[in-house]
Amino acid sequence: MKGLKRFLFRHPRARNVLKSAKATVAGTFLGMARSGSLESALTVFVYHDVSPSPSEFSRRYHLNVPPEVFDFQIGFIKAHFTLIGPDDLLAARIPPKAALITFDDGLKGIFTHAVPLLEKHDVPVVIFLNMAPVKGDVFWSGLITYLCEKQEGFIEYLREKGGEGYTGRAPFLACSREIVFSYLKRTGHSFEREVSAFTGDFATEEDLRAVSGKRNVFFGNHLYNHDNALFLSDGELIGSFQENEAALKRYPNHTPLFSFPFGQPGSCFSPHQADLLLKNGARKVFSSYPLPNRKVSSSCLHRIGLTAFNDSPSKVWYQIFYEEMRS
Repeated sequence: MKGLKRFLFRHPRARNVLKSAKATVAGTFLGMARSGSLESALTVFVYHDVSPSPSEFSRRYHLNVPPEVFDFQIGFIKAHFTLIGPDDLLAARIPPKAALITFDDGLKGIFTHAVPLLEKHDVPVVIFLNMAPVKGDVFWSGLITYLCEKQEGFIEYLREKGGEGYTGRAPFLACSREIVFSYLKRTGHSFEREVSAFTGDFATEEDLRAVSGKRNVFFGNHLYNHDNALFLSDGELIGSFQENEAALKRYPNHTPLFSFPFGQPGSCFSPHQADLLLKNGARKVFSSYPLPNRKVSSSCLHRIGLTAFNDSPSKVWYQIFYEEMRS
């Protein structure tokens, strides 16, 4: 077994072939054996980017789904689930095998490629937006991942300053604004141009206006910028939420839904913070923990991310049930 692990570590192509085969076999079984268990569940899917030419940021973090794969996935979901919109969710009109499509952040590909495909399938979507980068500010998630990946010396600086919050697996999650701003001051460089090239284009306010009148496109809140909520005080969290809310309310398709940046419970937000947002205007909050929602009335809902890897029915079923299967 150790020999096989060493071989797969040294041969990523073989590792990918094995992963694909495993997902195909397991997903075929899970689709047949467990799809019926979703009859009384709400399955929420989350995406980030749809583009034929994704940025390095989208490629590196597996955020992009090619348009043809996205087209397949939406068609598959529509065939096996009942798609709902935010109005249905907020009115507790949850049909059997309900599903909701969401996007996070606000990358340009959502508007140029995803929305037309969603219109083709007549499927509602909630786009959770960070309005700071839409208005031209640096995208916080792009900045911290760029520094971690590209800037020599930053990881050592982060390890030194981050203390117990530092994790080698996802060092960007230890990037508080205090640490990052002190590093930028030390280097005398903002890296805004480099980050923009790394992340690719964000949607503009004109992009938002162009879709704001479409009956199946809705805007939700993702904080003003893409901060890890755990680094924010209660006041800072509410301030970021309310600043974003004020910008979003200018659009007629705004909906009082919120998704946490990064989205992982425990490492990116706390139950207290979820409750705080629910008390300050959010009607539902969303994580990115990959589970179907068995309690559809919950105020905090999980979401399952689909990627370019999920390019067949069996691989979609595999992704839906993967976390439950591991537990």
